[in-house]
Amino acid sequence: MIVIPAIDLLKNKVVRLKRGERKSAVVYSNDPLSVAKRWLGSGAKLIHVVDLDAAFGNGDNMNVIKKIVSCGIDIELGGGIRSFDKAKDLIDSGVKRLVVGSKATDKEFLRKLIGEFGDKIAAGVDTLNGKFMTSGWQEYSGYNTDEFMVYLIDNGIKWIIYTDITKDGTLEGINTEVLRSLKRFKEINFIISGGISSLDDIKKIKDELSFVKGVIIGKSLYEKNIDLEEAIKISQ
Repeated sequence: MIVIPAIDLLKNKVVRLKRGERKSAVVYSNDPLSVAKRWLGSGAKLIHVVDLDAAFGNGDNMNVIKKIVSCGIDIELGGGIRSFDKAKDLIDSGVKRLVVGSKATDKEFLRKLIGEFGDKIAAGVDTLNGKFMTSGWQEYSGYNTDEFMVYLIDNGIKWIIYTDITKDGTLEGINTEVLRSLKRFKEINFIISGGISSLDDIKKIKDELSFVKGVIIGKSLYEKNIDLEEAIKISQ
């Protein structure tokens, strides 16, 4: 299992939201590149970057993202990836993995991406009380979460970034019971996020949810509830 620090970008700043609500944004840095270098220096092998402006359909942070990648930092990127040309541009620029959310409901688009880029494509399953949410978590997709994951498997997805929206940015800890139920989707490599608030949470995931390949930590890092180096040691 790997520990993946998160960098959420809004107007070229590093922020954290609570349950995806834009008005809840707290700015943690005006220098995303220095934050990425800090996490790299603490032992991170991969950084989870979310372009919130693109997710909300209000511009993007492409210049910042490409600066981070140009420094040799491996990232997986989500937020507003809704065209093949944009996906290709990002992969060509050095992004290691793309996380497709809302647009993953477009079967033709999803299959084209997987056909071209294979395991460099992950699906973001952002779930709110059993419902798959889209458009920056603001709209119900029409799929319940389990239905959507079956659809993703049927269309070739091997990696899922699973986010519990009710927990995200709350520092309330994880919902172990719900996460344990994911084990039945044996075809999927899961990376989970939402609510991870302590080193104990990471240890619990490693000990009790051995099928999980990675965890994303955000607010708990920025609030200094978790030391990244210690988290990585526990995960190994």
